[in-house]
Amino acid sequence: MQFIGLILNQVLIPVATVFFILSGLVAAITSAGIEYSVFNSLFTSTNQTRIPTWLIASSFVVVLEYSKIYLHYLNGRIPYLSDTFSKQFIKQAKTLAIIPTLISIICSICFTISTLDLAAYDQEVIDAKISQYNSSCQEDIAKKQQELSDSKTVRLEPYKLAKETAVENLNNFTSSNLSSKTATRKLQLLQESVTLTATEFTEKEQEFENDYQQQLSDFKNARETARDEAIAALTNVSSNQYDNPILAHTLTVFAQTIFARHTYSRSCYLIISICISLVLSLFLEADLRQPIHRLVQTSAPEKLRNWCNQCILSFIKAACAIIIYLFLMMVSHNDVPHTTVILGVISYMLTSLLLNRLPDLTSNRSEHNIYLDLYYTTRDCVLQGVVSFFFYLLLGFLFQETALDISPATVGIGLGSFLAATLNKLPRTLIELQCGD
Repeated sequence: MQFIGLILNQVLIPVATVFFILSGLVAAITSAGIEYSVFNSLFTSTNQTRIPTWLIASSFVVVLEYSKIYLHYLNGRIPYLSDTFSKQFIKQAKTLAIIPTLISIICSICFTISTLDLAAYDQEVIDAKISQYNSSCQEDIAKKQQELSDSKTVRLEPYKLAKETAVENLNNFTSSNLSSKTATRKLQLLQESVTLTATEFTEKEQEFENDYQQQLSDFKNARETARDEAIAALTNVSSNQYDNPILAHTLTVFAQTIFARHTYSRSCYLIISICISLVLSLFLEADLRQPIHRLVQTSAPEKLRNWCNQCILSFIKAACAIIIYLFLMMVSHNDVPHTTVILGVISYMLTSLLLNRLPDLTSNRSEHNIYLDLYYTTRDCVLQGVVSFFFYLLLGFLFQETALDISPATVGIGLGSFLAATLNKLPRTLIELQCGD
């Protein structure tokens, strides 16, 4: 039993805790993916091409997810903060955490509705079926036209034969062995027969042609009407035929079994879609919030809490650097490539990791001199900018062909890193100098 307890406490519970924390990361990534999809579709426009849509969507997602993580982290630390903290600050932190959560819920609702609406609608399949309906209609009309033409020919054949026979009899007439009066009378009868059969043939030909045109027109109208009705039914997006198959089948069973209705209404499908999005969104938010609160409990290691604090500060400084970098990128480039932005972020993060390992020379001096303090502060800020600049060039040399293109955007990563370091160190240095005076 002791061995089982040891395995449970030392192996299974820690592993389960790690997976629980990782589930929060998966929830954050899933939520970010949903938000990116919504923002990317929301800001796609042919009137705005200067700023890439993916950059706008990514910026909103980073701000939104980082705000949620930070505010959840801050709210988790509130029970362990000292009494010197402002109660107004604590209240504002709890209130602000609701805003990004509501935005995420709205994005989830939009994403779920747009996904479940016309879920089974495939434009290529619809176009193929419409083309098939048109082809089938033309084939049926051509087939019917041939049948009516053959029928008209068969019906007209006796009259045509009678006309040809009358003409042939007239052509074969001879007056030999006949008296003049008899020959004249017979010739007159044959001519009248030719005229009569020709007139009858013409009348019947016109009559049969009218019947042919009328029957063909009636069939063509009926067939095209049937085709148009089939296409209209196929493209009718207000019906339930293109709803999500599983959800549609479930709602149909409920409607037929419980409410004795043939099918469900569109409002019912919309309400169920919203409910699904709310449940999933709240689950993701809870799955994101609980692991963060777990990390900031007093039982968590002090190194872990310090690491979380350092990550938060690093992200804030990284945001300052990347904003300057992206601004110069948009000014100097018509299009901002994904890889360029990623290299800029990685170069700044590598610079922060490297410089955090270096000792702070100003903290080891017993006497403070204003000029030396400003010198060391300026030196550290410039060093961070230069290191970010060279890291960016190095990464570009490794992963891109135009690695040594010293563009304004390339200088921008160094300038942004320098300004971020200045915003981080200069105010603190000035306060220390003021307090020292």
